Amino acid sequence: MGSEKAEVIFSVSTTPCFGNCPVYELSLYGDKLLTFEGKQNTNLEGKHEKRLSDEQFEALLGIIEAADWSQLKSSYTSDMTDLPTQNFSYTRNGISKQVSKYGSGPKELNSMSDTILKFAEEQVFKQ
Repeated sequence: MGSEKAEVIFSVSTTPCFGNCPVYELSLYGDKLLTFEGKQNTNLEGKHEKRLSDEQFEALLGIIEAADWSQLKSSYTSDMTDLPTQNFSYTRNGISKQVSKYGSGPKELNSMSDTILKFAEEQVFKQ
């Protein structure tokens, strides 16, 4: 009997752009497991996972839950070309939402993936 992973609370993945945009996938699970795969242009390349401390978990949730997920649209687009797409997924407290963002979007999403990437690289997986 294998152990089952807890449910994913939040995930974000980014696509390449024309330039040096970070390309990665990050998932946060309800049991405080954080998984990260740096694909391109990140300080942390490859697959990594770590169980967060209570403080790290709460800090990351604070960043994620600063967005009003119930009010976000499922898609934000732009006429600009060669930008990365950011795909967000959030499931918690009775809310289940998937959001795709290309270009600009609400301010809480615009900086979220950068803040989360920095948090993962500097606070969780620092080398």
